[in-house]
Amino acid sequence: MRTIPVVLSTVVGLLLGASVAAAQPAPPPNPSDDALDASRSAVVERAAELGRLSGVAAELDGQAAEARDVLQGRREAAFERLTVLQAAEEAAAAAADRAADAEVATTAARGVVDQARQRLDLAAAATYQQTLDLGPLGLLTGAQTPEDLIARAEFGNLIGRELARTIDAVQRAHIDQVNAGSLARAAVDESEEASAAAEQARVVADAAVQDASAAVADQQAQLERLDALRAGVEAQLASFTATDQRLREQRGAYQSYQQRAAQAAEDERRRAERAAVSTDTDAGSSTGPAAALGPEYGCRTGVPRWGPVKRWVSDAGQLLRCRFGIESVGGVGPRGRVSDHPLGLALDFFVDQETGDALAECALRNRGPLAVKYVIFRQRINSGSGWQMMKDRGSPVENHMEHVHMSFNASPGGSLASVRC
Repeated sequence: MRTIPVVLSTVVGLLLGASVAAAQPAPPPNPSDDALDASRSAVVERAAELGRLSGVAAELDGQAAEARDVLQGRREAAFERLTVLQAAEEAAAAAADRAADAEVATTAARGVVDQARQRLDLAAAATYQQTLDLGPLGLLTGAQTPEDLIARAEFGNLIGRELARTIDAVQRAHIDQVNAGSLARAAVDESEEASAAAEQARVVADAAVQDASAAVADQQAQLERLDALRAGVEAQLASFTATDQRLREQRGAYQSYQQRAAQAAEDERRRAERAAVSTDTDAGSSTGPAAALGPEYGCRTGVPRWGPVKRWVSDAGQLLRCRFGIESVGGVGPRGRVSDHPLGLALDFFVDQETGDALAECALRNRGPLAVKYVIFRQRINSGSGWQMMKDRGSPVENHMEHVHMSFNASPGGSLASVRC
């Protein structure tokens, strides 16, 4: 029995473990499960609030855009009314100018008529004053001599032509006066209609401008309210985001500490297994029938100290350990995840890569008699149908870079005499 080496290796392992534990930093505060649940609920609630506030902000954006569109429409309508008003005012002014021109023309025509009538009156008066009988009988009875007759006839012709011209002038002046009066009345009517249209357009334009001004003021006030509300929403978003970020950082720090602590515990367990090399088995007898068969069989007669694994697991482990000269083997032990170790159906062989490759190949080739279910080595797993890569677990130990993990079936295999490695 190797009692002294066992005690020595155990003490060394304890000292190494104590050294590692002393090197670990002080753990952060470990919140209770209730505190963690409350923190998680707070994160979920804040995330929901963030979503709600984002929806409110989007709705406010839509309302602001709609208000700006309405305001622009009101401004365009007011501008159109002002344009109509300006055109109506220009038309009224033009009509007034035409009415004024027509009044001047009417006054002028009236003056021409008056002058023509005056000339006609003068001609008629002159004729009566001279007591001229312009007919043939009057010319013959009034003349004293032939020359007087000719003179009287010529004078009568002159007077007749003058009277005819005067009458014609009177008639034309009267016609011009009538026409000028008609034009004046039409111009006045047009001016009155244009003025009425301009006044109506002014009323409509004034109403449109007032309506637009009121709409501008109302929409501007609404926009200011929306901007203020949005600023508040953005502030809430920033606050909830910062709070959520702090919670996430706290959770991340705690989870990181848990991972480091779990890794440190696992590393310590692995060190203890490596340090306890002589505790894997009590040495077999160097003499006797088994020793006569060779060193491997003398090794296999030792008593394993890897915990209460199943008998066929222990037999297979002894065969492989002794055949490959492996000093450290882990057996039964707790794990933080689903594992065959607590059930006594798994062994860990701590080896270098070359030995591990040979050991894994031997175990897989003899899966039947050894009752091997699967093998893990160097972040790969093989259940008998080829190696497959596994997910990175974050550390060499968890990725099985320095040991071969072997899981066994829940029932024995065949005879170990058929095992060939």
